[in-house]
Amino acid sequence: ESLDDSQVPGVCTTEDVIRYEYHVLYSSSYQVPVLYFRACFLDGRPLTLDEIWRSVHACYQDRLQEGLWDTVTQQEHPILGQPFFVLHPCRTNEFISAVLTGPRKHNRHTNYITLWLSTVGPVVGLNLPLNYAKVAPEQNSNDHSV
Repeated sequence: ESLDDSQVPGVCTTEDVIRYEYHVLYSSSYQVPVLYFRACFLDGRPLTLDEIWRSVHACYQDRLQEGLWDTVTQQEHPILGQPFFVLHPCRTNEFISAVLTGPRKHNRHTNYITLWLSTVGPVVGLNLPLNYAKVAPEQNSNDHSV
């Protein structure tokens, strides 16, 4: 008896694979970056807000349960005019300021966007590769190339 692809072990169905699209925009109201994202199955069907919440890793769900609908919301993308999910920026400044205290105290360079994105991204499936955390070599201030 022959098996179709959905019955073969190790083969994903269109219901198993989710495609994410991420956009980073700046909120002039909160004066912080904001992560807009949308997700859909391979057949093009978008995930609902409940499906998004079910896809959030358990280690983040407990911490976010208190403000479930304040953390991830759905709104119109300000540039594209299409519905996107948004990680709400209301507490971004508070937690990033706390994280930046150490590097500032020791005069260490910190890439704000990388720090922020590596903190909020994993909540919605966006994990930055480690090479994003590498500090670019500083230019020698004595070099005056023309």
